Amino acid sequence: MNPQQPRVLVIPASNFARNRTIGGGERYALELARALALRTPTTHALFDLTASVQQDGALTLQTYSMQHLEDAWIFPATRETWKAMGEFDVLHLLCFPTRLSEALIVRGWLRGQKIVLTDVGGGGRTFSGYLQKLHRRWDLHRLAHGLAHLSVHARQFYQEWKQPSVTLFGGVNPGLLGEQSGAPRGYALFVGRLLPHKGILEAIKAVSPGTPLRVVGRPYSPEYFEQLKAAAVGKQVTFLTNADDAELARQYAGANVVLQVSLPTEGGAADKSELLGLVALEGMAGGKPVIVTRTTSLPELVEDGRTGFIVPPKDLVALGAKIDLLVHDPELSRKLGQQAREHVQRKFTWDRVADVALGFYRQLLTQR
Repeated sequence: MNPQQPRVLVIPASNFARNRTIGGGERYALELARALALRTPTTHALFDLTASVQQDGALTLQTYSMQHLEDAWIFPATRETWKAMGEFDVLHLLCFPTRLSEALIVRGWLRGQKIVLTDVGGGGRTFSGYLQKLHRRWDLHRLAHGLAHLSVHARQFYQEWKQPSVTLFGGVNPGLLGEQSGAPRGYALFVGRLLPHKGILEAIKAVSPGTPLRVVGRPYSPEYFEQLKAAAVGKQVTFLTNADDAELARQYAGANVVLQVSLPTEGGAADKSELLGLVALEGMAGGKPVIVTRTTSLPELVEDGRTGFIVPPKDLVALGAKIDLLVHDPELSRKLGQQAREHVQRKFTWDRVADVALGFYRQLLTQR
């Protein structure tokens, strides 16, 4: 083992090769792995019935084999897969609590590997879930060697955990960091999964009939999608549900403003709906001002009035007014968009994230 160049395995939240849900957490893991691969040997892991391997520049994309795809209490990796994953110095899991993360934590301790956890939301049934009902500290994930948080907001959920921690924040797809952003073409843009907590229904209700809104995202619920289309009647709302990366880049380029207007979790529960707002970062990286809601991590990313606007969640009047302002004032959109791009280039790049993560790995590897 070389602590200065550790062998790193990055495992995303959705880690089955077939029928994957691709959201911010999955994109985060892949871009982090790509940036790390330029600095140290790095593999991005998925799982399926058969194994395969590809190269993405310096990054190794490895699909590890499983015994079956059925629900099981023990993650059904093959013997060859367990052996192969034992060759890494650092396992960075963006997929906990899951049965896979529990198994890798136990195996990691037995093999002397360092385990780093990043909470991107979600999780599933685990032994620890039942153990925590007896005592909150009876959680195998507390045996991880380090925690790498997405934001200051994400850090607060782990204040009682004693292991070393770091805040990574995030970066953006380098392809969005061109020298020039596209000229504003007179529309607001929403990008994201079409789910209720993303606030897209509220955005459609807030936008005025004279202001075009384009919605780019995959619908996960036919019933909710029908609600969105019903709310859009009489308004200039366009849905793009099958946009590829090239189309997404075109939509970013022409927008006057990008929206990430997520809603807080109801009932006072721990709100992990937006542990890091990648859409807001991507919009600003493309030279666009953004509008976010004052919830979760989103206010950490935006300088209100300088790189975009922060509005109260569910305040349709305030949201509609800010959308109208930026769509109908292209000069203001350009000014705030340029400031937004400079803000991202200073604070939110994958190079910076990878440097912080690698420094954290080295710190853990040099500790007993």
